[in-house]
Amino acid sequence: MRAATLFAVAWLAPAVVALAADPPQAADALPALPKIAAKTRGLERRPGLLTTYVDRQLGRIWLEVPAPAGPAGEVASYLYVEGIATGLGSNPVGLDRGQVSDARILTLRRLGSRVLFELPNLKYRALSKDEAERRSVRDSFATSVLWAGEVAAADPDGRALVDLTPFLLRDAHGVVAAMRAASQGGWSLDAGRSAVDVEACLAFPENLELEALLTYQSSEPGELVREVAPAAEAVTLREHQSLLKLPEAGYTPRRADPRAGFFGVEFFDYAAPLGSRLETRWLARHRLEKVDPAAARSKVKKPLVYYLDPGTPEPVRSALLEGASWWREAFERAGFEDAFRVELLPPGADPLDARFNVIEWVHRATRGWSYGGGVIDPRTGEIVKGFVTLGSLRVRQDRLIFEGLVGADKTGSGAPDDPERLALARLRQLAAHEVGHSLGLEHNFAASTYGGRASVMDYPAPLVGVTKDGKDLDLSNAYARGLGAWDVQAIRYGYTEFPPGTDEPAALDAIVRDGIARGLLYLTDADARPEGSAQPLANLWDNGPDPVAGLERSLAVRRIALARFGEGNIARGLPLALLDEVLAPLYFHHRYQLDAAAKVVGGLLYTYAVRGDGQPPARPADPAWQRRAIGAITSLLDPAALDLPEAVLAVLLPRPPGFPSNLEMFGSRTRPAFDALGAAGTAADLAVHALLERERAARLVDFHRRDPRLPGLEEVLAALDRAAFAGKVSTPSRDAELRRTAQWAVVHGMIRLASDPQVTAGVRARVDAHLRLLGRRLRAGGSPDAADAAARAYLAAEIGRHLDRRDDQRIQPAEPLPPPPGQPIGSPGATANLGGCSWGG
Repeated sequence: MRAATLFAVAWLAPAVVALAADPPQAADALPALPKIAAKTRGLERRPGLLTTYVDRQLGRIWLEVPAPAGPAGEVASYLYVEGIATGLGSNPVGLDRGQVSDARILTLRRLGSRVLFELPNLKYRALSKDEAERRSVRDSFATSVLWAGEVAAADPDGRALVDLTPFLLRDAHGVVAAMRAASQGGWSLDAGRSAVDVEACLAFPENLELEALLTYQSSEPGELVREVAPAAEAVTLREHQSLLKLPEAGYTPRRADPRAGFFGVEFFDYAAPLGSRLETRWLARHRLEKVDPAAARSKVKKPLVYYLDPGTPEPVRSALLEGASWWREAFERAGFEDAFRVELLPPGADPLDARFNVIEWVHRATRGWSYGGGVIDPRTGEIVKGFVTLGSLRVRQDRLIFEGLVGADKTGSGAPDDPERLALARLRQLAAHEVGHSLGLEHNFAASTYGGRASVMDYPAPLVGVTKDGKDLDLSNAYARGLGAWDVQAIRYGYTEFPPGTDEPAALDAIVRDGIARGLLYLTDADARPEGSAQPLANLWDNGPDPVAGLERSLAVRRIALARFGEGNIARGLPLALLDEVLAPLYFHHRYQLDAAAKVVGGLLYTYAVRGDGQPPARPADPAWQRRAIGAITSLLDPAALDLPEAVLAVLLPRPPGFPSNLEMFGSRTRPAFDALGAAGTAADLAVHALLERERAARLVDFHRRDPRLPGLEEVLAALDRAAFAGKVSTPSRDAELRRTAQWAVVHGMIRLASDPQVTAGVRARVDAHLRLLGRRLRAGGSPDAADAAARAYLAAEIGRHLDRRDDQRIQPAEPLPPPPGQPIGSPGATANLGGCSWGG
């Protein structure tokens, strides 16, 4: 190695000597730069965090860069955030008004004739007082230069002037990539149709706000863009970029605890002792300081104030103000007096101004997720600015759900079952939920299973009961009001300011142990969202401690509501064809409790235990509980559960002119008629797929191996087989065709599972063995009914083709129709955008 190094030096030496022989260029031969005053003569000067100059005639922004104050030309560092002030209006694409990026540290550096905007690498650090140790880590990992500009003027004191216009006319938010990711065609930024909005480029003492109007062009715009843009080949958005003063010293990072329920910042500390892990996690929270740190209760130096978008209409405005204000109680109970409040955004204030925590009311062409997050100092986890985005169509979809349950005539009545009143109750929950995210809190999807809905950080399904006589629905307690026990517990951990001299790690651990002792279980997205997740207590849009009982209750609600469904479920004067949209969430009313009940099968009960906290070890769900779940789920294949009453089908009319189909409707292969068998096939497939999920099937095999008392995969396959094939196929033919629909769902589900390339060998072997036996039965069993005989022959042939594994000859069967969108009211794809501090709800 040493010889190679010497060779390289020797080889380079002549070039070095030759280079040194060239005389340096005389200083007076270099072009002289004008002074800043001369270059900016006639321009509008805007002093602030940094001084800018506005050239209104040319539409340019110039930035005065202070003299370098650090090594290697370092000028200063700032928090940098970019976002879009206006949105596309299409939820699936995800380019929403007010969308903001992660906060990053941006360092201005002057090197020769250029000013560099550089992002230091904060993922790798050394939390050490030794500068050499810190520098060693810093120099070991790459930084990223975001942008560079030529110095256009300079003063003797070291200040420089750079044209900031190209920095503002970049695709900083990644709109081109977002369009590509959403399959909306190839797009590019059109500089000829873009410009800096000099009136929106503002300088404040602690932040610099910069904005440009950017136009993106495409010769192949996607359908989602065509639906919302006035000219599909051109999309114009306002890109906003901010430089913020770094927070003042004095904030103390707080260690994250996996049991505490906060998101935060993560990095590797290479100065950690050898006996400690490199990974370091600090939770995200606002700075909140008592006037008297020694007092158990005290006023605060600077209250947290959230500002609501004044464009929010009534009665939504009042509901959001109330729901968001619930957090005041949690801070009071953590020892802070008058520490949290919610107000309307002052006139003229910019929602993207770093001085304001904001709740924005955002409009889209379709309903979609709401979000809460924050601008976080990536060095410490301090939340500098909270932001919340609430989709305006959400409340209308909630109202539609309740009109499907109780009828449209009750809308506006003010009664406990008034759909509008119920939708506003849900909005209060939503406001509290998203503000909770902006305070640093993660989801807690276990909170609906204890303490009567113990957290607004869960996704609340409406708690709909059945009256004692079993004839009507009870919505008097559809949504809880106020925070739950978990919310108060989480704020205590994240925000409590301990008196001087307190052993903070011990005090924090005591808070966590207190929550554990009170049964405040915390489980979040990774435990609830994946189809193969295993914890029966971590679910979205569920209610109660027993998911199986919850499924049974939701099916009872569904039966009552379907039995009386008709013209009264839409407002007077509307086309009856719109009943399709009201029926969809009612027909699939049980879908999320179905998902929850399925997690009991092959389920695993566990917590985020740490060593010594006394929490129980992981254990499979009780065998009897699992078998109850299997029975409840397979009962959904019964024709009675799949069918729709004839009175309901009679009012599901084709769409009149001016009312095109939309994604809120059922799919159909019988248009213009309503596809009742298609709906039944979708419902049956939901049940089958829930049981035959890949990871669930693998757990059934393994858990049964470890404890024969637990149901194995063979037992689940047999239960599905019985539910679909054991019933007699006889008159009425109405039920017979529904049973055949369920049979196809079961066979298709088994083939789908066995064909999954990621499935384990043990699962595939068992499923194929069952299919082989089922195929023999189907071929052997004759039927006097021609339709039944044809269906049995077809299913037997499908099984045979699958088992032959002649994939190149296999005719792919038609997939079941997809269900209408469910979440975010109560379609998969929720983005826990764990980088952008945005959590949907």
